Parts: sequence; C-alpha cells; structure tokens
Amino acid sequence: MRERICTCRQFQMDVMLCKHALAIVRKYYMSEYEYCSVYYKKDNLLNTYEVPVYPISDESIWKIPPNVAVNIVLPPKGKIKPGRPQKIRYKNGGESRTKKSRITCGVCGQQGHNRQTCRNIPQTA
Repeated sequence: MRERICTCRQFQMDVMLCKHALAIVRKYYMSEYEYCSVYYKKDNLLNTYEVPVYPISDESIWKIPPNVAVNIVLPPKGKIKPGRPQKIRYKNGGESRTKKSRITCGVCGQQGHNRQTCRNIPQTA
C-alpha cells in the first residue's frame, strides 16, 4: 500500500484505488481518500473550473488563413466488419456483471428446470 502498487495495475494507471486495494484499506480501517491522486480531490476540481471559458463566436466571422482553408479533411477509411454489429459493450474486470436469473418450475416451484421437463409429481390434497 505504501508503494501504491497492485498486481492488476489499475491502481498504478488510474492512481485511484482498485477493488483489491480498497479491500485492504477497508480491512485495516485506513482512509480511502489518502490513497487517491490529488487530481481527484475537491480542491483541484474547483481549481480546474476556476478559469472562465468563453463561447466561440459565429462561424461566419472566423478569420481562417487561406492555406488552412484549402485543406479538406476527410474521415478515415475504415473497414466495415462482417456480421451483425455488437449491441452491448464488453465490460472490464472492475465492472460488475449482471447475474443470470435461475429458471423456476411452474408446477413444483423448484429451480433448475421448467414445467415441460418437470419430473416431480404434483401433490394433490
């Protein structure tokens, strides 16, 4: 913890606690904020937005040099991959994955099978 190193390397890259380092910090009742980078702290965030940002004027009154105006920038030519495009992005190791719901039988109420494959005889009163 003193060296701020973890085997997952997320602690070194983000300079923010990974789930492994967070578990250690909570186990020994240390301050979580002590191990975060100064860039994530409130004072630096407020200093970042302290300088005012002014809106850009209308595009019609811009003064563009002629050597820049003649250059036409086109989007990159990318190859379209075959097949159906991916709908959901892949989640990395730090993000939680949703758990699949278990199938419950409508006849006997047990999990792991459905009504069509149920081998349990319903109890009649």
